[in-house]
Amino acid sequence: MLSSHMLVGKVNPQTVHAEWTANRRQRQMESVLKDALQRSDITGTLDSLRPADPAYRKLMAARQDLTRLLGQPWLPLALRPTIRPGDRDERLNEVRRRLSLLGELAESPATVTDPRDYDAELESAVMRFQARHGLEADGLIGKDTLTALNLIPVERLRHIDATLERWRWLPESLGDTYVLVNIAGFELKMVENGEEVLRKRVIVGQPFRQTPVFSDRIRYLVFNPTWTVPRTLMIQDQLPRILRDPDYLSRLNISVYRGWGTDRERVDPLEVNWPSLNRNNFPYQLVQEPGPQNALGQIKFMFPNQYDVYLHDTPGRGLFSRAERSFSSGCIRVEQPFDLAERLLASAPDWSREKIDRVVSEAQPQTVVLPEPVPVHIQYWTSWVDNEGRLQFRNDLYNRDARLIDQLRGTAEGDTRYNTPVAGSGPAQDKL
Repeated sequence: MLSSHMLVGKVNPQTVHAEWTANRRQRQMESVLKDALQRSDITGTLDSLRPADPAYRKLMAARQDLTRLLGQPWLPLALRPTIRPGDRDERLNEVRRRLSLLGELAESPATVTDPRDYDAELESAVMRFQARHGLEADGLIGKDTLTALNLIPVERLRHIDATLERWRWLPESLGDTYVLVNIAGFELKMVENGEEVLRKRVIVGQPFRQTPVFSDRIRYLVFNPTWTVPRTLMIQDQLPRILRDPDYLSRLNISVYRGWGTDRERVDPLEVNWPSLNRNNFPYQLVQEPGPQNALGQIKFMFPNQYDVYLHDTPGRGLFSRAERSFSSGCIRVEQPFDLAERLLASAPDWSREKIDRVVSEAQPQTVVLPEPVPVHIQYWTSWVDNEGRLQFRNDLYNRDARLIDQLRGTAEGDTRYNTPVAGSGPAQDKL
């Protein structure tokens, strides 16, 4: 059982992510274990079953380092009032201690006049902590920052364990070239031959319209796309706006069609009895034409799937400056998407950044099939080690870690078998 846990994880991913479609790693386990016994190398064999990706191994090492905090006192800090630079607050003594334990503050006690004072050195440490936890790095020690500081070490370990488990659900290889989206990290990266060549911020689905977790392949791009509004959004979002604002459709360059497919017929919005429409009576399609206001922006990246999820541009680029970016209806908006398009089309004949810019400026839809489909993995990781070796944490945006942690610990089914460190954490770890 231990070997299986290290290879494919303890938990069936479909019990946490019903939409899971990635191919899982496989081995002839009987042969693997027989060979291990013959070579008297059980430890090495078990270790070889874990994911080989450096990101997984770095996170394992970070987990091991974090166990040094187990047993440290970690009483909750009051979440209010907010502490501002220049303030004096009794909680700051404990804030200093925690930031020091977490590696953010390396001050000498002799240099601190009063540990209750919020000085410049502490402010810098707080901002580093905030950035490492996906918070607004503003130096204000408010509710969100104090909540992150209150996260006890064993809870941090459990979030890491959830991410390590999700790594074991992935295929043996993500691909020589691939795109990876981390929903919880609001980030996209592209990797070529083991080297990260691109990293962009993304906007993902709201908690009530969650972006699903799955793997697929980007097959083609569409420049200057139209946007056919999904039926749910037509009824829940668009219809109320049309009723409130008679000029809404014309202002956003949205056409109205009766029917679907090649038989659909364009109709005049002024001839539609909008107040009479509802969920059970909506025989129309809404299609937004190409242009600067198009909800998909000027490009979309297609990997046809059952969820109708894809990557795309957006006219609302101001939202990328937010620390938490869950504003979409499930699809993934990409900051500076033409950088991604340029990388994906690098091997396509006759495509360059100049040609991309020219096609976009023509404002006419154009589909470009990639010479070779590129794997795309949409994941949900609340912890990882970044390129500078810093352990990052993010909010459990969709409450998915909580469900997975329960299953890893066996509490979801009242099963006590898994109330031990997950495979990959090592026998010396504290029980979770």
